[in-house]
Formats: sequence, structure tokens, C-alpha cells
Amino acid sequence: MSIFVDTHLHLGREEFAADREAVIERARAAGVCAFLHVGYDRATIDAALNLADTIPSSWASAGIHPHDAASYDDEIEARLRSLAEAGRIVAIGECGLDFFRDLSPRAVQETAFRRQIRLAAQVDLPMIFHVRDAYAEARELLEEEGLPARRGVFHAFAGDAEFAAWAVEAGFKLGIGGPLTYKKSKLPEAIAGLPASSFVLETDAPWLPPQPWRGKRNEPAYLRVVANRLAEMLELEVDGLADTVAATVSELFGIELGELNQLRASDFVTPER
Repeated sequence: MSIFVDTHLHLGREEFAADREAVIERARAAGVCAFLHVGYDRATIDAALNLADTIPSSWASAGIHPHDAASYDDEIEARLRSLAEAGRIVAIGECGLDFFRDLSPRAVQETAFRRQIRLAAQVDLPMIFHVRDAYAEARELLEEEGLPARRGVFHAFAGDAEFAAWAVEAGFKLGIGGPLTYKKSKLPEAIAGLPASSFVLETDAPWLPPQPWRGKRNEPAYLRVVANRLAEMLELEVDGLADTVAATVSELFGIELGELNQLRASDFVTPER
């Protein structure tokens, strides 16, 4: 038995400044009781660490987003290494390639991504990948560098079925969030037939809310709507999905959910619009 873990959110952002505690309370009421706070630049790394230190059942990751790839230097790499060696983070990232917005030159993105792949291997941590319109390039780069031993998660997965099959076969996990519920989403088709152990659940809050809240701020309570949809696709009871995903999260990130494993997701309430 277990609850749900939001494996990717950004509660440190200003969108949550006025009601952060209420957001956490609503999440727990929906059975989302553990959180991985993701840092993607210098400021958000600090925020993620602070949230992990102050919110129960929370952990942090740290990396440099492709949009900020030009800021990746020896100083930030040394800090990421120090955080990893001190056990303050459970993953490197989010990092990767974003060829949709191209806010950093592609060559600069690739260099920063390669350096973070090497760092993850050196500190023996999994990775959280941000990949947009660059799945073929990301796969090629990962294979050139050597797949990280601890693998990782393709956050906000939006690749095709071929890439999904490759990633799962290679030992990576796919981050599933709000887009699974969109009426014209191609995600259900891309992940059809994959086992429940292929996935982790995430919100990317404040972004990518599920269908009932599209156009609004996302928050971790809404993960439950995504979980219900994924359980339906997989023909599982929600408790079965929660158990599988919790085990996946624990193994992937090396975290212990402790007493949370004694709770049942079905005992909590799905939020309504």
C-alpha cells in the first residue's frame, strides 16, 4: 500500500508564494504526500533545497536547464558535485536539450548536457531529463556518452512510441503528467502497452495542469487526476498503480517512504474542478 509521489514540481516559484502551505495540504488530502522539488538554475536549486529541508517527505534534485545552458561552468558543476556527495540531492537535473524554444545555442545545450551526464556518472545519481523536440538528438548524445548507470526520468515525456520503447528497454522511466488527460494528446498512444513500472508521476507545477484545470495554475493535488487516468489505461486499481509507482520511485531515487507506505491511495479524495 502506498500514496502518490509528485516527482517533479516547482513549489518555490512565486506562483505559490501566497498559499504554499494550503497547496501542500490539498495535495496530501488527495493522497499526494511526497515531493521531489526540482532545481533547474542557481536560484531554483536553492529553493528546492530549502523546500526539501522544510517540507516533510520531500527531496531535491539540482541541475542546469537547457534554457540556461550558457551558465553551466566549473563553479556550478563543483556545487552540484558537493550537493551530491553530501547527500542533499537525489538526482542531477533537470537538464537536457530543448530545440523547441532554442533559448540557448544548441551546441551550448549539448555541452552542458554532456557535462551533467558525466557528473551523474561520477556521483552515481540518476538524472532528470528535459527534452523537447530533440529526442533523437538526446538519445544519440546519451549513447555517445554512455547511459548513466542509475539511468533517470524523461520528464514530461512527449516522445513517440519508438522512443518510449527504447527508453524503457534501456532502463529509463517516463514522467507522466497533465498532458495524458488532454483530448488531443498523443501520449496515450506513445505509451500504450508499456508496464506500470515504466512510469513515474509528476505535475511540473505550476505548469502543465490536467484537463479540468487547463489554463490555470497546476498544483500537486491534481496529480491524482493523472493517476486515475493512467490506472484506467493500464487496467489497474488506483492502489495497484500507487504501489508500483512508489516502488519505482524508491528504487530509482534511493529514497524511503517509510510510514507513507502504510497508507492507501484510495483512502484519499480526488480533487474536483
